[in-house]
Amino acid sequence: MQARRYAGSRKGIGGRPRGEPTTVIRLPVAVVDIARHLARRRIRAGEIDAFLDVEGTSRTAISLYAARAACGFPSPADEYLDRPLDFNELLIRNPSATFAVRLEGESMTGVGLLPGDIAIVYRSISPKHGDIVLALLDNEFTVKRLHQMDGRVQLKAENAAFPDIKIAEGQSFEIWGVITSSVRLF
Repeated sequence: MQARRYAGSRKGIGGRPRGEPTTVIRLPVAVVDIARHLARRRIRAGEIDAFLDVEGTSRTAISLYAARAACGFPSPADEYLDRPLDFNELLIRNPSATFAVRLEGESMTGVGLLPGDIAIVYRSISPKHGDIVLALLDNEFTVKRLHQMDGRVQLKAENAAFPDIKIAEGQSFEIWGVITSSVRLF
């Protein structure tokens, strides 16, 4: 059977609007709404929890010694324990507005953000001049220091080998969150 296209119709085959090419895939029903919102670019980081029931409820505390460990010359070891350390409490201020992203590239090594580190991103903090932010620039993510001056916005690298990025008028730019800490695994 042949599909008919009527003159003047703005719809393509099957009543679907013309536009980007599509393909048929099978998705679990629970994922369909997420896919639709992503396709319309109406979902932002931190809003994924509106679709998925994700909550960090696991609590594991470990011992934190009150003594500090010298990275230079050895110091006498104290046997005094501080209160237990809970990494959820240490790293997550607002669970529903917090997510993590693995870093790549070397533009932020000057502030200790290295490739492979896991950055903790907060959507509930309003970004301000000097903050390290996760930005979406022309549909690509980047981590840089936010620099605002005289109504102009720049994203500054913390490595002299990388240029700063000046945000031009009409350029697609959105700050997804403020990075306040990172985790490094050896």
